[in-house]
Amino acid sequence: MIRVLRILALFIPVILGGFIYVIFRTEKLIMFSWFEYLNLSGKVNVIQNFRNIFSFPDWFIYSFPDGLWVFSYTAISLEIWKNSINSQNIFWILSIPIVAIFSEFFQLFKIIPGTFDLFDVIFYFLGIIIPYYISTKIIFKSKKHEKL
Repeated sequence: MIRVLRILALFIPVILGGFIYVIFRTEKLIMFSWFEYLNLSGKVNVIQNFRNIFSFPDWFIYSFPDGLWVFSYTAISLEIWKNSINSQNIFWILSIPIVAIFSEFFQLFKIIPGTFDLFDVIFYFLGIIIPYYISTKIIFKSKKHEKL
């Protein structure tokens, strides 16, 4: 049961980020055409009624979901490699987060289309640091208990 809860906890950030996109983002995003194709537009419209109830700052709507996705990827990567970072897995653990961070700076320098957002960069870094911090606390705690 605990293993199921741990796995679920790894995917909750992805789901939460997805709901933020569905509720608050513009319907010009490609995912909304997918919803229409799958005949889910009516259900999506019901979910989008939450935007009339709740108000959130722009960083929550535009940057937080990306940070959640980087968090989830990093946490899943650390879980795959049993919370151990070494020369064989560091590339895989950091590949997506590094691409995300570089994409922001590529936007800043107009190498790729988009708008640079410092909040995106901040949330990307938090999405890397927090899972690492959590995993080191788990390792330290479990090793401490093994000695007892």
